[in-house]
Amino acid sequence: MSIESLQFHLAQGHFSSEDLVRTYLGRIDEVNSQIHAVAEVNRDAIAIAQTLDHERSIQGSRGILHGIPVLVKDSISSVGMNNTAGSYCLVGAKTKKEASLITRLRKAGAIILGKANMSEWGNSRSSAKHQSNGWSAWQGQTFGVYHDLQDPCGSSSGSGVALTLGLAAATIGVETVGSLVCPAAKSNVVAIKPTAGLVANDNIVVTRLRGTAGPMAHSIRDAAILLEWMVDPSERNIDTQKIPFEYVPGYNTSCNDHGLRGKRIGIPRNSIENPFAKDTSMYLEPVMRAFEQALIIMRRQGATIIDNANYTSYHELNDNNPMSVVGPSEYKHYMEVYFSELEENPNDIHKIEDMIRCTQSHPKEDYSSRDTEYWEKARAAVEFDGPDFRASLKRLLKMCGEDGIDGALKKAKADALVYPTLLSADMPGFAGYPIITVPLGFMPAETPVVRNARGDLVWDGPGIPFGLAFIGAPFSEALLIELAHAFETATKYSSQQLPSILPRIEIRDIVNRKA
Repeated sequence: MSIESLQFHLAQGHFSSEDLVRTYLGRIDEVNSQIHAVAEVNRDAIAIAQTLDHERSIQGSRGILHGIPVLVKDSISSVGMNNTAGSYCLVGAKTKKEASLITRLRKAGAIILGKANMSEWGNSRSSAKHQSNGWSAWQGQTFGVYHDLQDPCGSSSGSGVALTLGLAAATIGVETVGSLVCPAAKSNVVAIKPTAGLVANDNIVVTRLRGTAGPMAHSIRDAAILLEWMVDPSERNIDTQKIPFEYVPGYNTSCNDHGLRGKRIGIPRNSIENPFAKDTSMYLEPVMRAFEQALIIMRRQGATIIDNANYTSYHELNDNNPMSVVGPSEYKHYMEVYFSELEENPNDIHKIEDMIRCTQSHPKEDYSSRDTEYWEKARAAVEFDGPDFRASLKRLLKMCGEDGIDGALKKAKADALVYPTLLSADMPGFAGYPIITVPLGFMPAETPVVRNARGDLVWDGPGIPFGLAFIGAPFSEALLIELAHAFETATKYSSQQLPSILPRIEIRDIVNRKA
């Protein structure tokens, strides 16, 4: 049920926000022991719902999010709950205040239902062969629900799986490179990864230079509604100082069924059909067949497709990526900034060395089966904002901007670029540019099973969903929402297949118990 539909039924008194919360908590109890998507539930959620129901009856609704339950990733600080980033080393640690985006959602009337499980430390701990998407020491392995032992992708793994199973009305994840759009694609839902700096990043375990929180939802419209309430240009800080507008765009009103008409869509073909991509299991024939069909659909909807809107820097980026310098340095810096802002820090985590010490010594952190290779690189990284860092960052932004996304958009005179979601995240992630993913289909029955690098999860196989990504210039979210909504409306791929498990509890069961 969409957020607008939920709000209609709440307004009509067909059920209450308390009923909604009890329904979602019942559904979590029913399936979470199998899929480990929810890390923690908010023990105050029912009381908050009751308060909001009373407020609605006396004062009316605050707006579209009044009484709507939302799960947030376990790296976003929220009052009354742990914020562990999946690690025992942060259990019990508390920030001085919660993330400002959570405060904004609360003011809008949203109910923070709980925390979604995630890939520990945002998949920034271990080498590829020693990590599993969706695994955290704190809450175990999140599994996708379209194939046995499905890799849910990461790092916002629980956010995607919880949403596709209807464990909340919507979820919030966090992404630097792929951590929203990949789990969304693998869970058959939509996600908006905003421009870095559109949503404030305070009190979030994230690299604040390029990382960002963003919404996952069952539809582009629902995601747009959430994003609209996550943005506040009036609260300018170090994260949001580059927002180019004074008032929040009407992201919800950008949902135009005919939004593809007259638009120019570029295809960065060299980033799709190249030797680097062909060497990975992500490059699969069924995905490309669906992608080419998507281009036909967009043409039918009135879009002009410009093929070979290529990235001139793509091969250079693969061969000599400045992220090898920038990534570890900014990671170390921003983790230590987060630790410095903790009000309670029971495991005495202040520096990257403390993360290594705690993780290697804690019996439940599964060391050395899951190593700390990335942290070793971060410990030895160049000085953040030093000359080597600045030179590498300048080169990276040029490769991803002028010689990458901006260059492709300009050369093709395109409104946006599109390509398969699982091939889309690197360049916009490195540059902090926006991405929206929508469902594009499911792997066919004859698909061979492909496991992840560690060998403990199924990365590809029959029935596993995949998505289509829309990418644009910084702060072009309203335009991307318009395009993605029009494509979603024309295709409705998400309704073509159900998860392999589903909770049985429905809102009517909770309402009927009161009758």
